[in-house]
Amino acid sequence: YYIDSTISYAARSADNGKAMGKYMTRQGGKEIFFYLTILFFIVSLIGWGLETVYFVIRWDTFIDRGFLTMPLCPIYGFCLIGIYLALGTPTQGRLAPLFERAKGQKPAVRALAYAGLFLLYFVIAALLPTVAELATGAFFDKVLGVKLWDYSYKKFDLFGYVSLDQTLQWGAMITLAMTFLWDPLFSLIKKIPSRAAKIVACVLAALVLADFVFNIVWLCGTGAHLDLY
Repeated sequence: YYIDSTISYAARSADNGKAMGKYMTRQGGKEIFFYLTILFFIVSLIGWGLETVYFVIRWDTFIDRGFLTMPLCPIYGFCLIGIYLALGTPTQGRLAPLFERAKGQKPAVRALAYAGLFLLYFVIAALLPTVAELATGAFFDKVLGVKLWDYSYKKFDLFGYVSLDQTLQWGAMITLAMTFLWDPLFSLIKKIPSRAAKIVACVLAALVLADFVFNIVWLCGTGAHLDLY
């Protein structure tokens, strides 16, 4: 009886441990979601700033970039977070086992393997935002009547929504950012207390949703996109 009771208790404890582990995993997943949401807004803000500076340098004009009234270009946030969820960083994400296997090779073979793996990462990092640009550009242009960008002046473009040089720029920017900037930036953001991160993420998401709805209503009412400047 004593042995049976001990075995039964151990089994219940193991089950409770597994249940608690799943609970902690879910809790950790929720916290990561809020941190990724904050990072999404930071990257979107940086993207808006880069585009604004580019237009000032390239065209000598200050243009209200993006659809939102807030200084955000969400496509940057969506693409970087999307690449992180799909691949992770180049050397520590889904390609990490291949990098580990390459470590044991001779220097010349290892160098070629690393180059090939980074090239593979680059190609995927270039394709995802290109597809996002094509879908987003076509939706806003054909459905809402707003052309957020126009690459038709470039040599290799497709309907003015995507272009070859922009695709290559996406691949280079994302690969470099995920290689050198992602880990330190994400580590810095994770220093925010989880409760504060949840509040900040929810507030920012609510503001962006309200901003998007406001601009849709404005567009439907006036027939034109609201440009602040």
